[in-house]
Amino acid sequence: MWTELMMLSTMRYILGCVLAGAVGLLLSQSSDFHKRFSEPTAESFTAGPGIRLTVQYGSDRWVCQALIDPPQMLLHGEEPVPNMSSDEVTKIVEEIAPEQVRGKELARTITNAGCNQFTVTQYEHTVITRSSHNCLPLQPEREMRATVAFKRDSCQRR
Repeated sequence: MWTELMMLSTMRYILGCVLAGAVGLLLSQSSDFHKRFSEPTAESFTAGPGIRLTVQYGSDRWVCQALIDPPQMLLHGEEPVPNMSSDEVTKIVEEIAPEQVRGKELARTITNAGCNQFTVTQYEHTVITRSSHNCLPLQPEREMRATVAFKRDSCQRR
C-alpha cells in the first residue's frame, strides 16, 4: 500500500513537471514571436460567452477593423458554429464604436436571403456590418458575425 502511494505521488510529481515545462515552452514561444516578428498587427479576445473579438490595428496602433464572431479553431472544418446573442453583439459594437465616434449615418443596405439578413451601415467615420439568422420564431442567439471598420488614414496604409 505504501509503495503504491509513493508511486502515485511520484507519477503526479513527474506529470506536474512535464505540464509546467510545456506551459513554460509555450509562454517562451509566444515571447519569442514578439522578439522575432515584432508586435502583433491583430489580436483575438474572448468578448463574452460564445463571442470572440478579433481586432486589426493600423499604423497608429489604434483599432482599424474588428470582427465579432463565435469562437472556433483557426484552422477549422465544416462543423456548425453556434450563433451569438444579438444583445451582446450590440453591446460590443457600442463599446468599439460608440455613436459619437461613428459620425452621421450616411447609408444603410439590408440584404435578405431566406432567413439570413446582411446589413451594411455606412457612417462618416465607420462601416458596420451585421449578419444574422432571422427565422421565426426569432431566437436571442441569431447573430452570425459583425464587423466594424474605421475610415482613418492610418487604417488605409496597412
